[in-house]
Amino acid sequence: MWRFFFLTVMCISSTLPIPFTSDIHALSNVNDVEEIGFDEKLASSIDLDTEFHGENGKMMSISSFFGQEKPVVLSLAYFTCPRLCLLGTDGVLEVINQMDSFRPGKDYTVVTMSFDPEESPEVIEAKAARYRKALAGGAQEAGDWHFFTATEENILRLTDSVGFRFKKDGEEFAHPSGIVILTPEGVISRYLYGVQYDPRNFKLSLIEASEGKIGSSELLNKVLMFCYQFDPVGKRYALAALNVVKAGGMVTLAVLVTFLCLMWRREKKIH
Repeated sequence: MWRFFFLTVMCISSTLPIPFTSDIHALSNVNDVEEIGFDEKLASSIDLDTEFHGENGKMMSISSFFGQEKPVVLSLAYFTCPRLCLLGTDGVLEVINQMDSFRPGKDYTVVTMSFDPEESPEVIEAKAARYRKALAGGAQEAGDWHFFTATEENILRLTDSVGFRFKKDGEEFAHPSGIVILTPEGVISRYLYGVQYDPRNFKLSLIEASEGKIGSSELLNKVLMFCYQFDPVGKRYALAALNVVKAGGMVTLAVLVTFLCLMWRREKKIH
């Protein structure tokens, strides 16, 4: 029985994908890939002393968005990004406009910070105007979606405090996509990953944050992000076949091992 068990496990294991040296070179640098992502810091406070400047170039403190009894949606992007940031910010706009009775300004505040310290007030103003104009609430809500950037030091203070890991990649940035839901006091309540957000989850996350509650890790979203990768050509997320095969192989192996263990225990009881 055990001989059959080990042979079966070896056969299944041999079918699991193993990265070759050519795959590593194709990814440019495996270590770089591992440096990108979110380190969840639920129940931690962000650095409220972070200073930033918006469209008018005036320096302010991020603490000005807090202490108003409203939760805050924090999205991190850079405004000249040609791909992922555009989709991510579009996703925030889309989910906001899908909720008729739960609106920015009245129920929560939206803050989008660029992690590119070189972006000018003109670039920030143009990006802000584009998204504010598209808000379903129109001019009434325009002032409740804030766009800004900061010095490199202040950017790192904020990104470190929310566990956002990114890296300069030539003229662009490699970075994850997601939003951070914060309580009115600036405590991290929940992370939502991806470039599109479910309206129900979005609303419930904000309600929990407004009550000072701390959510749980979005495990399902992490699994989905593992199975989907951004396609720069199609400018959308597509199934990452290799990752799906890896996940499927591991699930198959786990099921097989469980089945064989149960069969072994059953056989042992019979004898």
